Amino acid sequence: MNGFIDRMASRTFERGIDRRSFLHRMTMSATALLVAPKQFMFEPVTAYAAICSCSGQACACGSLCCDGYTEFCCTMYGQNACPTGTIPAGWWKADGAGVCDTTSPQPRYYLDCNIATCGSCGCGSNGTCSGACQEGTDYVCGCGDANCANRKSACTQFRYGQCNQDVDCVGPIVCRVVTCTPPWLWDDSCTTTSATDNATRFHNRPCLADPTVLPAGIPLVGDWLGSGEISVGVFSNGLWSLLLPDGSVRQFRYGDAGDRPLVGDWNGNGIDTPGIYRAGQWHLRNSNTTGTSDISFWYGDSGDQPLVGDWNGNGIDTPGIYRAGQWHLRNSNTTGTSDISFWYGDSGDQPLVGDWNGNGIDTPGIYRAGQWHLRNSNTTGISDISFWYGDPGDTVIVGDWDGDGRDTPGIVRNQKWYLRNSATTGAADTVL
Repeated sequence: MNGFIDRMASRTFERGIDRRSFLHRMTMSATALLVAPKQFMFEPVTAYAAICSCSGQACACGSLCCDGYTEFCCTMYGQNACPTGTIPAGWWKADGAGVCDTTSPQPRYYLDCNIATCGSCGCGSNGTCSGACQEGTDYVCGCGDANCANRKSACTQFRYGQCNQDVDCVGPIVCRVVTCTPPWLWDDSCTTTSATDNATRFHNRPCLADPTVLPAGIPLVGDWLGSGEISVGVFSNGLWSLLLPDGSVRQFRYGDAGDRPLVGDWNGNGIDTPGIYRAGQWHLRNSNTTGTSDISFWYGDSGDQPLVGDWNGNGIDTPGIYRAGQWHLRNSNTTGTSDISFWYGDSGDQPLVGDWNGNGIDTPGIYRAGQWHLRNSNTTGISDISFWYGDPGDTVIVGDWDGDGRDTPGIVRNQKWYLRNSATTGAADTVL
């Protein structure tokens, strides 16, 4: 064994890679040597694919369940994102797939979603534990959805290791995510240290066929990259799906089913990021990634409608609440009393927030069965702008769709988005 490792190290350094890359490859190879030593040493397979068996399942040898790889998350859970109780623990890329090509060839990225905890199971030297502690949970080793035509799930003890490095020990890989977005942008716990397995470049599933289709859920609007370009997104039971300007979709988990999603620029860096409201608690995060809150505080009561806006024009979004026609706005992301309070609208109206006149300050609006009533100051009074757009039952959204500095209306109806570039009655200027 020692002679083999010495030879591998010698060949590796002859290729001129740095020490960090060498250690990374050694970690992957050590995993394969531990789990499938003979196959890895004497057969021409990658370290990942060497960890290959049917895991006790009664499947023919040529079945996908036996090929050494793990099934895609979207196959089993309907979403191209790590399911609850798992974390991205590492990634690799595949070149030559053509799926992500734009003006030039681009790699396709794969992320392993490992079980996030080992419980009472011991952790091996490779940073993984067996699935023994997962018996009785949803994540038990077998073919995906107990189907030999699906690759395995929750079986493989393997970790590339570039993501969530603060978690010392993880369980088996439950499923894989595939994306055109670099992993360090998809989840900021991931590093840029690269691994490559081109054998996976044509692994695919119908649920990955159109990466620009957003799932059903609560509509979101924001500048996700700080580029000045407003785009759309969806929140669905804790999964955030953001449509980026290049047409790709960034997905991550933050919050739980039943939480009210919020979007704002909480630190003034120009990038809109997620927040959740939960019965008076606000939990805000400063990056569009899975993780814990960067800012948490109490403001409002259960039953209040949360609002987000830049009420004083300082470039930072802060909380507000709407309570049956009363607006209570606060100029800092902290617990405390309102800085601005006034009446506008009635019980049953849907509150809206936007910069209607382009002066950099967000002010109130209300939507009432197709009618929009907008006001240019955070005070009690009559509307400054009124018009009709949409029908009762539509979901209303607000954004600066054309980049002119003014927020204008949009509606979502049966997953179609109808956006208008002026605060007036008329047809949609853009339909998504």
